[in-house]
Amino acid sequence: AWLTHEYGLPDPDERRPPDAGYNPPFGATVFFHVPQDYDGKAPATLSFADAQGKAIRSFPLHLATETEKKEKEEASAGQVGAHLEEAGPPVDHSEEPAEQQIREKEAKLGAVEPGMNVLQWDLRYPSATEVAGYRTPIAAGGLEDSVEGPVVVPGTYSVVLDYGGQKTQQNLEVALDPRLHATQEDLEARLALDLQIHADLDALNKGINQALAARDKLQQAVSNHGVTDAQGTGALAALNRDIDSTVPMAIKSSEGDLLYGTRLRDHLAYLAAEIDLSYDRPTAAQEAVFHELDQQAKDSKQKLETDIAQAEGAAGAGAGR
Repeated sequence: AWLTHEYGLPDPDERRPPDAGYNPPFGATVFFHVPQDYDGKAPATLSFADAQGKAIRSFPLHLATETEKKEKEEASAGQVGAHLEEAGPPVDHSEEPAEQQIREKEAKLGAVEPGMNVLQWDLRYPSATEVAGYRTPIAAGGLEDSVEGPVVVPGTYSVVLDYGGQKTQQNLEVALDPRLHATQEDLEARLALDLQIHADLDALNKGINQALAARDKLQQAVSNHGVTDAQGTGALAALNRDIDSTVPMAIKSSEGDLLYGTRLRDHLAYLAAEIDLSYDRPTAAQEAVFHELDQQAKDSKQKLETDIAQAEGAAGAGAGR
């Protein structure tokens, strides 16, 4: 598998001559076989690990639904050079919350049928936790506002098919596009920074989700008169203030960022996306921006934890009335 920006699915708006083909999809293409009597009941996973045996990614497998079969057939038709018009219109998920899109993508990857199957691993670590109900804006300036994991570095990786406790293993090689000149150390530094950003984004989003749940619970208690307005007002105001400073939950459409500014969650995601643009060592500016955002993320998480404790205290006081 190659680390290159030349591979990937075609632009859906691009029209090519009938005799033109497509570049291969990005990542590692893994062909594997499951028994002909597979009915979805036997536990099955396809996992990837580095040369030291450290787990990178694992995909739980399940019996494909009719919809998943159709979508895979259409995607495959587009990849082998069929006209895009013949592959059918893509399903528009742009208005769905981001965490729902992630679940659907993971489920589609793990959909298998009896016999030979193929899974396209994008060479990435697992996605970070996403904020529940958050709708990501469309890509701005080519940068995706997503929580997808970092890309691995060149090296030898193992892929393991575990079907009902029986394991089959093969190795795969990941190499850098030979036209690029980054060293292994450059790419290791890139991955190290990406993993730090990823960890901050994951921790921050988990904290936001906990704060959202605490806010919903307290609002429900106030509406049910289990907590007085006086008891709940301060705690709700703090939650609203600190949630709004980390993520623009008011966005309800793919272009909602035209009305609401970017927040800390988005800044972390955009920094990771910017580093993704180049297979090279991160710049000093990118390192400096990360250190600033890293401190902001830690401070914001602490504020959210304080707000959650205050909300739980208000709810507890109301329950004791």
